[in-house]
Amino acid sequence: MCLSTAAAATSADTRALANDPYWHLLLRYEPTKTASGWRSEARSHHFFLAANGRDDPQAELDSLIAALQTPSIADNDAACRFPARTAWLASKTPLVTARAKCPALDEWRQLVNPEQATLVFASDYLNNPSSMFGHTFLRLDAAGQTEDTRLLAYAVNYAANADAKNPFAFAWKGLTGGYPGLFSLLPYYDKVKEYSDMENRDLWEYQLNFTPAEVELMLLHLWELRDVEFPYYFLTRNCSFQILALFEVARPGLALRADFPVQAIPTDTLRRVLAEDGMLRQRIYRPAAERRLLLAARAYPDQVLDAAKLLADAPDTQISLPPTEMAAALETAYDYRYYRFLAGDNPAGSSHDMLTLLRLRAPLDVPEQRQKPVEPTVDPSAGHATARIAISTGYARETGQLNLRFRPAYHDLLDPPQGYRHGAHIDFLDTELRLEARDNHLVLERLAIVDIDSLTPYDRFFQPVSWSFGFGWRQAAINGSGQPDDRDHHGVAYMDGGAGISLRLANDLECYVQLGGDIEGGKALDAGWRTGIGPRAGCIGGGSRWRFRSQADHRWRNSPSFVETRALLEAQLDIAPGHGLRLQGSLLHTPGLMQPAIEAGWTHYF
Repeated sequence: MCLSTAAAATSADTRALANDPYWHLLLRYEPTKTASGWRSEARSHHFFLAANGRDDPQAELDSLIAALQTPSIADNDAACRFPARTAWLASKTPLVTARAKCPALDEWRQLVNPEQATLVFASDYLNNPSSMFGHTFLRLDAAGQTEDTRLLAYAVNYAANADAKNPFAFAWKGLTGGYPGLFSLLPYYDKVKEYSDMENRDLWEYQLNFTPAEVELMLLHLWELRDVEFPYYFLTRNCSFQILALFEVARPGLALRADFPVQAIPTDTLRRVLAEDGMLRQRIYRPAAERRLLLAARAYPDQVLDAAKLLADAPDTQISLPPTEMAAALETAYDYRYYRFLAGDNPAGSSHDMLTLLRLRAPLDVPEQRQKPVEPTVDPSAGHATARIAISTGYARETGQLNLRFRPAYHDLLDPPQGYRHGAHIDFLDTELRLEARDNHLVLERLAIVDIDSLTPYDRFFQPVSWSFGFGWRQAAINGSGQPDDRDHHGVAYMDGGAGISLRLANDLECYVQLGGDIEGGKALDAGWRTGIGPRAGCIGGGSRWRFRSQADHRWRNSPSFVETRALLEAQLDIAPGHGLRLQGSLLHTPGLMQPAIEAGWTHYF
């Protein structure tokens, strides 16, 4: 493919093309303070032809046109390196035609052979900061594939190339773009193994209504993005944001990223994609591997569960049960052993033991007893919006108050649970301002940079640690501060956390016990800092329209030494989609201080 010098594009033509929004999209140009007014997010030099191509759309376009005029070896030709750019340029001017053959590209296209695209959402995973809000990636379904062969399709994943072992360094670099983000292409069954089998994350597959030609254009652009590094930001330029860019390339005219100038939470981007008319073809629910075991633990009698635990470790154990219960015990034992195998618990003989369990089950002439997970009635795309604002009024610290609270993301234990993981609370930048009626004093009551609760019930098959963690700024009760305003609360920076166990006492009631601790720092403290340690206990429960949480904390504090006890009871009633009423009552007790508080207000999700 080449351009005739006699028929070269005029300067006016190239200026118009260089300013075309689609050209900017292909090169990921963003407005910035450079001489041209643009800079590409891509950091890799091989993504550009011009030496200053990252900062100059015009120079990059001119370099592409010049390169297309120069014959070169196949696969190193500009048309073969950048087929999506070349195809777009060919559609804009008759002076350009696409190259007929690019051997490496053609081989790659035949390997993937995409016909349709599926957006996959993996539920949140609290043990990885970059996946706390869930994760989206793309699956390219080949022609002729069925639901039985989807595991053989290829997945397109965008993720941070992170190697830090220090969690604070990991969080800081992830929030500030310190890690490179890269696209990768790998078999879908690898992602299912990673997310569903090893991390116990439900997968939701949304088959999208892209045409084969649009999917082909997406694939050509992915070829250009090989080994190209972008700055990865956990909350903004993340997996979901970059997947939206692929969709905009596939279908010119889509403007998905514009709705996420500040943050790109996966569930919010998922809702935005599906809001396009006719975008969704089909939705498939792929439950996590642990779901069957959780259902078995709730549905089977004790004798079946006891037998399953024994058989999982020693398949030759002699157990006498009726045929139906024996079948259930053997199936559960196999599922449990296989789950442990996937999780890395792979003692010698695992394969032999799993085969033995299958052989013992085969002669039992009874139907399969496994409990099959039922698809939730609400999928993640239909859950509440992650941003929340609340206005409330109440009484605390012996005065009336008016509160304004804002949270950009994500979900707490009183928010509507549909579409979210049970027992997971993840708040980011939860900010509360309080106006006290006594003297019209406005205070920053709380700024939670991160606030997390992971409450996973303890049962026969799983013994997870329930934990909590948070850090930020809050008003704290301080005895004997000697401040001239004589207030008993002052702002402190804090970090706290705890660990323990949770137990499911009924279908709609779960209780937990933890040993917690915190450290606070501020000028109002005698030594400038203090610590606290002690037990925490609480319960969560409710139904689809209302939830409650009760919690009690007991802390032994130093500097000066005293005991602090705090009890909390809060509840929310959903009154309409996106709207709720929240009530909260608390009692704080320290030596010489007994402070009740009550608050009621309106909550809106958007």
